[in-house]
Amino acid sequence: MGRAEIAKQVAQFGTSLPGLASLGSGHFRNLVVGAGPAGYAVVSTLLDGGSQPTLWVDPEFQSGRLARYLEVPSNTKTKLFARFATTPFCGSDGAALDPYEGEDPEKGCQLQAAQQMVVRLSEAVHQEHGDKVIMRRGLVDCLDWQHDSWRIDHRQLSADRAFLATGSAPQDTDVLPGVPVIPLDEALIPSKLPGCVTPKDTVCVVGSSHSAILVLMNLMSMENGPKVVNLFRSPLKYAKYCPDGTIILDNTGLKGMAADWAREKLETGFYEKSGRLQRINTNKQDPGPATKHCTKVVTATGFKRNALPDISMDGRPVKDIHHDRHSGAIIPGKLYGFGIAFPEEVIDPEFGHKENNIGLWKFMRYTREALPAQKLCAMPH
Repeated sequence: MGRAEIAKQVAQFGTSLPGLASLGSGHFRNLVVGAGPAGYAVVSTLLDGGSQPTLWVDPEFQSGRLARYLEVPSNTKTKLFARFATTPFCGSDGAALDPYEGEDPEKGCQLQAAQQMVVRLSEAVHQEHGDKVIMRRGLVDCLDWQHDSWRIDHRQLSADRAFLATGSAPQDTDVLPGVPVIPLDEALIPSKLPGCVTPKDTVCVVGSSHSAILVLMNLMSMENGPKVVNLFRSPLKYAKYCPDGTIILDNTGLKGMAADWAREKLETGFYEKSGRLQRINTNKQDPGPATKHCTKVVTATGFKRNALPDISMDGRPVKDIHHDRHSGAIIPGKLYGFGIAFPEEVIDPEFGHKENNIGLWKFMRYTREALPAQKLCAMPH
């Protein structure tokens, strides 16, 4: 199947599913909210572990936030996307890997391939396990624990346990008062940038993260692009691949195309010599003189959780939602969170600092360890 045909098929899948309102009543063993990579990891683990039936709810079933980043290069090697797809026993017959045909397994690729993979895996669950996993388009607005189960949206729908895989969004911070903000979601997409900036602009990019470097790469690659001021507090860091498979700075170091470009263009001062880019370490230099000329700003300094359902216990609101970073438990035995909004915490093997473990394969590995350990399903074999 050609890439255009795959894209068309993927785009049509979510629209074919009925809405949540079509369920008049019902009780489920599990409720999973969100159909991005983490949502699929939870559903496939429950399915493989024999825990059913599951109600799976998402507004679109288009892989969550991945659908916004089709043009963005991954910082994950293609072979790890393949591992994500082939680990579940309930997965497809291999069609989910069609988007990776011809890709080097040791290199990254555009996230469009990952988006298409997740949607096709979700479609396989619908086609092959529709009696065990009920998929419905919609939003879950509230969950209230009553007696021994979650009441969903004050309707005759309930579930023994709920799993939130609701995702996160960039924190587009107003760091320069009065200066228009370019949303990070726009700045990461090369085809959208010409509508956001002009050659007369001076764009302030805040951060030195993977996302910040991709934004710099996009801006500097524009023909007749703007001038750019990059504010940062820490030097560029690069992930290090060890012979035993360990990755140093796995979650905070640059990888893939972003790492290659940073080494070639930023470390050498290539664009600074041309006068188009000024990089300022704000721990050492006052950025004020440079930022006063900025006409647009992009911040790439973190993500915040998407809105969660209102959660209550016997009608009493649960205000602070915190999760155990090693089990996913929010309310043990009742409510769990996974994915970028509720990440696993790991320790860097060389430097010893804590990191949020973010990535498709990491979500899959984590859920397949955490759910059986919490006795939420049997251990998949």
